[in-house]
Amino acid sequence: MLTLILLPIIASVFTLLLPFKRVHYFITASVLVTLTLVAFSFYSSTEIVTFHLSHSMSFLIVAADVILLLYFLYQGIKFRSANVIFLSAVQLLLYGYVESIAPTGGPAEIVVDNLSKFMFLIINGVGGIIVLYSVRYMRDEPVSATKKSLFIAGLLLFLSIMNLIVCANSILLFFLLFEMTTLASYLLISFRNDTLSRANGLKALWMNQIGGVVILLGALVAIEGYGTVMFDTLLKSSGGMVLFTVALLAMSALVKGAALPFEGWLLGAMVAPTPVSAMLHSATMVKIAPYLILKLAPVLGATLLGSLLSVTGALVFVAASYLALSRFVFKEILGYSTVALLGLMMALAAIGTKESMTLAMVLMLFHALSKALLFLAAGVLEKQYHVKNIEEMKGLVHRAPKTVGFILFGFISLTLPPFGLFMGKLLAITSISSLLRERPALLIVVLSLVIGSALLVLLYFKVSSALLSAPSDILPTQKEHLPYGFSIPLILLAFYSIATAAGFIIIQGDLFIAWLALPLLLVILLPSMVQKMERYDRIQPYHCGEKELFDAALVYYEPSIRVRQIIYGGFGMLFVAVAFIGVLS
Repeated sequence: MLTLILLPIIASVFTLLLPFKRVHYFITASVLVTLTLVAFSFYSSTEIVTFHLSHSMSFLIVAADVILLLYFLYQGIKFRSANVIFLSAVQLLLYGYVESIAPTGGPAEIVVDNLSKFMFLIINGVGGIIVLYSVRYMRDEPVSATKKSLFIAGLLLFLSIMNLIVCANSILLFFLLFEMTTLASYLLISFRNDTLSRANGLKALWMNQIGGVVILLGALVAIEGYGTVMFDTLLKSSGGMVLFTVALLAMSALVKGAALPFEGWLLGAMVAPTPVSAMLHSATMVKIAPYLILKLAPVLGATLLGSLLSVTGALVFVAASYLALSRFVFKEILGYSTVALLGLMMALAAIGTKESMTLAMVLMLFHALSKALLFLAAGVLEKQYHVKNIEEMKGLVHRAPKTVGFILFGFISLTLPPFGLFMGKLLAITSISSLLRERPALLIVVLSLVIGSALLVLLYFKVSSALLSAPSDILPTQKEHLPYGFSIPLILLAFYSIATAAGFIIIQGDLFIAWLALPLLLVILLPSMVQKMERYDRIQPYHCGEKELFDAALVYYEPSIRVRQIIYGGFGMLFVAVAFIGVLS
């Protein structure tokens, strides 16, 4: 356990001390291999590990919390953000009061259970690959070597924070780590230090602070009602106050998971270097949301609160998938689809059955692999070809067939069998349908699953049609040069996706699923096939030879202002309704 926390910290120190050269590849590769092996060793073990914090360590945690909240207040004053100032002040007052009445002693503050071990696989396996990729990515970033080293060190520290937050048994410790991820988001999004980056960083700061406020309120209710700040004690308690506490904690998950209407902070991360988007969207921070719902799921069960959270997550899945169709920046499209799939994960986790929780974990794992691959490939397009928008992707298969192949593989792993996202959705429909008689509200989840999945397929088709277009004015290159610093992380993620899918087939014990892997042949053959095709421009009869302007990749589905008002207003009311249902339950 200490290795998962201390190794990234030690590696970040060496990253800062040593010059930004090839030695950083060695450091990050060593961290990746070591953390992945340790995570697998934990996952293969059945032992539940616990740690009690000493009095001096508890004091340091309180001091760190106060310093962090004061820093947030300072940033709000410095950049004249009323939201940050207000929320920082509220957090300071709440935290001071909660700490003054919080009980001491009791269960261990850190518990490494089976859910924690599963999260270790995602955080260290996928997150470590992103850190390795970031070394090559930052080499071309127009900043000083010191700032490049700071960036790599920041990502390493982020891994350490995430490894600790998924085994925090104390709500107050969880709050500190929750806010540390908020700090990391703020600093990473603001990395380029221009006006837009700073504005988006501040948006991420105040929106996530809302999550921090409801966590403190949840801790306050837990103390007043049950005299504890420990998750395990709380979840074993009975009475309506438990559901109220769980509702408040679930609200923080909705914020951290960028569920509508809070998706703005996550989409704002697109202005940061691509490894930030990959780290926030795929492997680490946003996974706190479904993780926390899974942790709370034993209490949710068949309650009205559990049904409301499931319906909310399912509607987020549909709404975010629909809104993604109006976007033209590749990373924004990936961001909206992340918001959508996070909503689905939370919906399945909130149902609270063993099968639905397992399926939520399956989606979490496969989503982390696929989205990390797609974001890293987007970074290659940005650095190697200066391509960010769909309109700029025309003929890209002729210039970058390898990168296009990785992107198509990422889309296939998100939408087709035998990968876990497809199979998870398919099995979820069957599983939820069996519960409709007892829980009719889940019909909304089933319908949302079908509609949202169809919208995402349409979304990925849009991007793929641009990637595979063959305009006559694009000359093919003889060979795409993909640096090892980019290709190795992409290959690792693709390999992990295939290996995980194979493991899924073996566990299911159904060889028929293996035949469903035939679509994978398409991604292997398609780029080379298209590259050999004659390049063309579509010309319709009687157009006097001019190019036909219609293109599936350029068709957008922009919602009207009225529709947007309904969507955001509706989700705002659902967010508040979670607290009311918690009180009334």
